[in-house]
Amino acid sequence: MRWLSASLLLLVAGCVEPYAPDVINAPASYLVVDGFINGNGVTRIKLSRTANLSTTTQPPAEKGAKLSVVDDSGRLYTLTEKGSGLYQSDSLLLPAARTYQLRITTSSNTLYESDLVPLKVTPPIDKLAWKLDGDQVQITLSTQDPTQQSRYYRWRAIETWEFNSAYQSFLEYDALQQIIVNRTTPIYTCWRTEQPSTIKQGSSAQLSQDALTDINILSINNRAERLKVRYSVLVSQYAETAEEFAYLELLRKNTEATGTVNDPLPSQLTGNVHRTDNTSEPVLGFVGAHTLQYKRLFINRNELNLPTSWQFDTPYTTCTLSQELVPNPDDKVPISLPYTKVFNNAGAIPIDYLIIGGEKKGYIGSSGACVDCRTRGTNVQPSYW
Repeated sequence: MRWLSASLLLLVAGCVEPYAPDVINAPASYLVVDGFINGNGVTRIKLSRTANLSTTTQPPAEKGAKLSVVDDSGRLYTLTEKGSGLYQSDSLLLPAARTYQLRITTSSNTLYESDLVPLKVTPPIDKLAWKLDGDQVQITLSTQDPTQQSRYYRWRAIETWEFNSAYQSFLEYDALQQIIVNRTTPIYTCWRTEQPSTIKQGSSAQLSQDALTDINILSINNRAERLKVRYSVLVSQYAETAEEFAYLELLRKNTEATGTVNDPLPSQLTGNVHRTDNTSEPVLGFVGAHTLQYKRLFINRNELNLPTSWQFDTPYTTCTLSQELVPNPDDKVPISLPYTKVFNNAGAIPIDYLIIGGEKKGYIGSSGACVDCRTRGTNVQPSYW
């Protein structure tokens, strides 16, 4: 009986075939519009096309299009293509009394337009702060609009942090002379910048005052490497229309809150961009118009009051040191200092001299991933640091 059960299981497993719904190979390629009209700065729009679910490459960029911001009086502000499917305007200061739309003419001469929308004037960020809550560092924000005109808000965070490699190198390989020399290129301290892709919104529509207090923008585990030396976050704030807020909330639910039986089912997204000669063609994206407000926050490691022995999570836990004897008696053709047969490539970097009996007998080093911080960031300090 036990053998029979096992056989049935094997039979059932052998009959399972992968199911590929027709939508995976749908031939249509729809326009995707990502960006907004910036009322007090540079407008940046990214154009791409949808791709089949089975496609493993990045969605194709929409190149060679002509873009302009148009107000209700007919005035045009032109955008130019700065990269593959990336379009940018000059720094603009748009009149708040006007309504605006984005006009797109593709390389195939197809015209798309977004609906005319009001320019939402965003109030300033009153306070950007942090607090330690258990094992989480919470980044919080407070804002208000005395005119009661904002009500719907969206925030974007750009994180930057200083970090060090596992080992500090005092030597480097000079490819021109093919010898080991004292290091001149700094590779121990770097900075890394990331922008979370999550959608963060808030509304005061149900409140008597247009004010939001201590809204949680980010949560960082207190063992995260980004807190080990110095951390900074730049938060931008946008005021939105109710329609844009609803669209992005639906987008958030479709992309961030699906995957379990308790999550909402994906819903059809209806943006405000349309093909002028075929309004039934789906277009993904909602183009709003806002002014922006910014605020930056710094957190130094000593402000966290963590023990000096505190262990942060880093990618360096498996890093090890290696050494090279120079000359090595096992080599058929021994070499002498300052030459090397090991640390002459980017995959292996010398750290310091190997000292035996008070004399230099070779080098110690490690992999580039453990020594060269540029594999994960830049060694150019940001101007605001």
